[in-house]
Amino acid sequence: MPDNALIVNSGKVLMGKLLRGEGVQGLTHCALGGGDGTFTDPLNPPAPTPDQTLLKSEFIRRTAYKSSFLVEDPNGTITVDGVTYAETPQETLVVGVFFRFADYEAADTTIKEVGFFGGNVAYVEGVTGPVAENGVYDEAENPEGEVLVPGYLYEVRNMPDFSKGANTMLELVAVVKL
Repeated sequence: MPDNALIVNSGKVLMGKLLRGEGVQGLTHCALGGGDGTFTDPLNPPAPTPDQTLLKSEFIRRTAYKSSFLVEDPNGTITVDGVTYAETPQETLVVGVFFRFADYEAADTTIKEVGFFGGNVAYVEGVTGPVAENGVYDEAENPEGEVLVPGYLYEVRNMPDFSKGANTMLELVAVVKL
């Protein structure tokens, strides 16, 4: 895993709850964010911290569209952190959870952070479908937020500034090695 990606403490709690059978969901959501004042050098993002539970400045969140077992395969079509994988019907110790942001979602917005969430995420009343915008709802701090229950942040990844164009689909894969 690169220096700018980290499985945070709340992600370890999520895994513990899953192993205990406490009725929480595994990785279900991916959020994109714009960072905060610590993101000063666009090419050298700050390292995430283990105690982080939310993105610094989340602006959109999407549910996963599929998950599958993966196997390392140099001829595969999925590359994450320099490792190439292929999907397989056999049970393996590597799971991929896939997220796709449509061309108009987060278009022309600078993306500096990515987070993978699980554990019974919920949107505010009236928000339907796979997407929630404007981050986590807070009556005083962020009344426009559409995420009511953020769930457990599993992995956070700070990255060099990336702007997604209006004609660009973005696909992200969370790879969990058990």
